[in-house]
Amino acid sequence: MRLPRLVAALAVLLTSSPAQAGRPEFRCPARGGTAWRELRTEHFLVETDLSSGKARELARELEMMLGVVRHGLFRAPPPMPGTIRVLALRSTEEFDLFAPGRGDAFYARSRWGEPVIVLPGVFAEEQRIVIAHELTHHVLARAFARKPLWFSEGTATYMETVGSSGPRSTPTVGGVPQWRYRSVFPYHGGIGAVLVAKGRLETKQYGLAWALVHFLLNRQPREFGELQLRFARGQDPIIAWREVFPQWDPGARGGAELLDDEIGRYLARGKFAYRDVKLPQVTAATERDMSASEAHAARLSLPWGNRGKPFRLADLLAEADEALAEDPANVDALAIVAGARPERALAAARRAVQLRPGDTRAWMHLSERLPEDDAAGREDALRRAVEVAPESAMALNNLAWELLGSGRSGEALPLARKAMFLAPWDAATLDTLAGVHADLGQCDEALEVQRRAIDVLPDAASAENRRVLTERLAQFERQCRVVPAAAAP
Repeated sequence: MRLPRLVAALAVLLTSSPAQAGRPEFRCPARGGTAWRELRTEHFLVETDLSSGKARELARELEMMLGVVRHGLFRAPPPMPGTIRVLALRSTEEFDLFAPGRGDAFYARSRWGEPVIVLPGVFAEEQRIVIAHELTHHVLARAFARKPLWFSEGTATYMETVGSSGPRSTPTVGGVPQWRYRSVFPYHGGIGAVLVAKGRLETKQYGLAWALVHFLLNRQPREFGELQLRFARGQDPIIAWREVFPQWDPGARGGAELLDDEIGRYLARGKFAYRDVKLPQVTAATERDMSASEAHAARLSLPWGNRGKPFRLADLLAEADEALAEDPANVDALAIVAGARPERALAAARRAVQLRPGDTRAWMHLSERLPEDDAAGREDALRRAVEVAPESAMALNNLAWELLGSGRSGEALPLARKAMFLAPWDAATLDTLAGVHADLGQCDEALEVQRRAIDVLPDAASAENRRVLTERLAQFERQCRVVPAAAAP
């Protein structure tokens, strides 16, 4: 899949109401605004207008928190290739421009498919709890081939206590925050619906998922470990649960009620085990000044959520034009302007690759702007994108998708596999790999990966994206029923 969510995000930007202004005044460094800087650590790239001292402290805390999450979840954590980008804004008003709704921080995907954490200029307990939750999702995606919703959200919520500790305090896992406990106790049941939930949980169900994970870790650790091994191997979560906990099968009469009774007694007892997690050693971040064009690009690469309120399209285009005046090859600005001025888009994209031949985003943008009948041009642009950035999951994915469409699944397979390794949390990369497997007649692999693609769709995924992936799974199931029957004689 060639990331339709990004196209949808751009469409939202370009159809937002022009009637109300909703953005604070932004001044880039070239026009007297605050200087921007980039800091790199082992796993993070922080882009910010914070002072150097505050930015370095933030980078250190983020790297430390990821280490605590990894070691809090696993004795031997899986490797974490790639980089998590962070946009940290000193102005709360600026943060509100990007925030999709309520929240003190959030985790999103940029226009180029990369994971991005967006923060206001403070990293207090509220922000740390959110980031601990989202980093847990990020780590779980690399360890488990299949994850039911209750396990994913329950574990992420369980790990929030990592963020409750101050930056210099010893973090703990397994504690019981009073506000979380009060959300589920007195306990009124409802775990059956949580066990089979798909897509998203209701607000109260997050607390139930947390209580279930807490209960299993403390009362059924051996069986819970076996269940996680099955998730890691890719077994269907419903079947895995039924085989490990047959007495609590939500599909059997009275099974969910028995589990509700156990969880209720566990919560009523009020005794919970927790453990400290040793703070990891963190190396110092490297720092460099960002150009004015890069500051614009950092902002323009993300959808402007504006807390769900309208903003003026003219403001967005004005910033994109300002970025292009400073750098005609600013690809994030070109992508914004292309939607509003499509007649100029292809020429601008061609100029961008001439000016920035080493920028994978420029080549990916060109591939998107080329005419539908220019398959050779798109393939060439995407090959150049992979050549200059062989670790770009989106470039790999899009080239694999292009090759799949032209009937060259054998060439696409290693590209799609590498894209999935780099971005196992991304439904589009999984969907592409599933399509490649299906085209090669590898039915078991296609079905397994496509089911995983549906599992990892985020809560905010559109109904259309979910429908497309579900229909493709049904297509693969039909295809895989026919192929063995035809081959049997």
